Amino acid sequence: MGKLPQQKFRLAVDRHYKLVYQVAAGMLGDAAEAQDVTQETFTQYWQHGADAEHTKAWLIRVARNRCLDRLRRRHRIEYREPEALPEAVNSHDSLAVAELDELTERLRCAVDSLPEPQRSIVLLFSLQGMSGKDCAETLGISVNQVKVYLHRARARLRTLMELPALAEKEIKHG
Repeated sequence: MGKLPQQKFRLAVDRHYKLVYQVAAGMLGDAAEAQDVTQETFTQYWQHGADAEHTKAWLIRVARNRCLDRLRRRHRIEYREPEALPEAVNSHDSLAVAELDELTERLRCAVDSLPEPQRSIVLLFSLQGMSGKDCAETLGISVNQVKVYLHRARARLRTLMELPALAEKEIKHG
């Protein structure tokens, strides 16, 4: 294993810092913890990333694994969107905001209930916009497996979102 050139490290930080942070924040739901994971990920890249062929996938994989470790220690795994409500909502329409808040919380709970790696694929593919190939590379699985897991995750989310009473029962009992 060779030493990582400082220029390659700086380029990786410039290009991928925000994405690594967003993935960590989405998985952990805590800005401070996400910042810690992001720092740990880049420290690990500095120490061991010289031979990484696909920097972005390597960084996301390390960040995801660190998040999963932290969540296992907390005995829960969940997704939290790090961003606020969409700006398109008129804040004067309190009923629409309340309905959107309720829908957002139901979706968060439904995503939280997905098993791994479905949860991570939804986070990376649907929310971070990564390609199926990038998701496969990041998670160390085949593109076909990504398609299968994504299909299953979407089907479960669709069912959970269409049937609120069933969804609450499914989410609570996994």
